[in-house]
Formats: sequence, structure tokens, C-alpha cells
Amino acid sequence: MDKENKWIFFDIDGTLLYARGAGRKAFRQAFEEALGWDQGVEHINFYGATDLDVFRRIAAGRGETSTPEMEAAFFERLGARLGEHLEHTPPELFPNIGKIIPLLSNGWKKSNRPDAVASNHWKLGIVTGNIEATARLKLLHAGLLDYFDPSGFGCGCDHPDRIEIARIALERTGNPEKSVLIGDTPRDVEAAKANGMISIAVATGIFDVQALEKAGADYVFEDLTDSSRLLSILSEL
Repeated sequence: MDKENKWIFFDIDGTLLYARGAGRKAFRQAFEEALGWDQGVEHINFYGATDLDVFRRIAAGRGETSTPEMEAAFFERLGARLGEHLEHTPPELFPNIGKIIPLLSNGWKKSNRPDAVASNHWKLGIVTGNIEATARLKLLHAGLLDYFDPSGFGCGCDHPDRIEIARIALERTGNPEKSVLIGDTPRDVEAAKANGMISIAVATGIFDVQALEKAGADYVFEDLTDSSRLLSILSEL
């Protein structure tokens, strides 16, 4: 167990940023290019979902049995198409994210300050329903990627269940004590609670403060504009 460093894990979509519909466009194109499926995704609820689960549910709905080969082909095209969309239309950061993430990471950049996070005893990781390739693309085009420790990613290609994704992220980081998971859906809260993590929820997605409180989050924010409140909570952990 890692007792020296503390980890803050973030969800991506709805928590850090809004990808402006790029994901849905890329999903539809990837189905066509990888599998020849004319598959709309407008009816799919992606909030709190995982890419692997969405793919398997759609395949089952078409009477198909998902295979590793199908998944690999689909996710390769998904990453390629998403990258193209984000090149033209970068993600939109939610309020104060562009300031709070560098502050929490203590200005760490893997290119020039590899020791800064460790000196602050906080490391930043990711727990997301995105596959790793698309998670990194979204963070890259949002200007956030270098603030997150590359060893601390739990992604939607690791497992179809978000609870298990959080468990995998914790395992990869040495099962740190008093880790935090920040997300925007009840599923993020559920994943945190199931893994003994502190749950901080933000109402920047489709769920309001009341819904996130009802889900059992330890702390709920309208958004992360109130840096002092967030830092105060973290300093007490």
C-alpha cells in the first residue's frame, strides 16, 4: 500500500471537459469503418457509462457476439476519428479546471518537473469510461494531459464496469490510502464508495447537486470554481 503519496482521480467527460459531441460522431464513424455497421448512437446514454460496455450492448442489440478482434478494430478507428474531430474542435474546459488542475498537480509536467507532485504528496490520476487512447486525446487537446501521472489511468478498455475500473486504477497506483475520486455522475460516486475512496461530485454534467447528494457523495460542488473549499477538503485528508 502506498502511504507516502495521495491520489486524486478524475473522471473526464462532464467533470473536466465537454468534448462538444466529438465522441458520438467518432463512435458512429468507427462502427461504419471498422465493422460496416450503420449504427446511430443518439439514443445511447453515455453518462457514467464505459466505452466497452456501450460497444458490447450495441453489438448484442444487433444480434452480434462481441469479440476481442471486433473491439480492437472498433477502438482503433474510434481513436483515429476522435483525434481528427478534436484537432478541429478542441474540448471546452469547465469553470476553473484550467487553474485547479495545475494547482493540484503542483505544476508538474513530465517533461520538466517529474518530482513536483511527489513533493506535494498528491498525484493526479484518471478513472474514466473512455478507452485509454481517447482519454489521452481529450486531455491532450484540452491542455491537461501532462498534469496526470501516466501510471494512474483506469479506463473503459480495462473493464466494462466503472467500479472495476476504479479498482484497477487503485491497484496500478499501489492502493493508496485516502484516495479521492472526482466525478459528475452517481456512477462515479458508486465507484468511489465501492472502493473505499472519498467521493467528490460536481454538478457540471446532467446531474444536479441534489441528485449527487442523494447518490451519497461525501462532498458536492456546483462546479470547481471554489478552489479554496476544494483545497480545504483535500488538506484534511
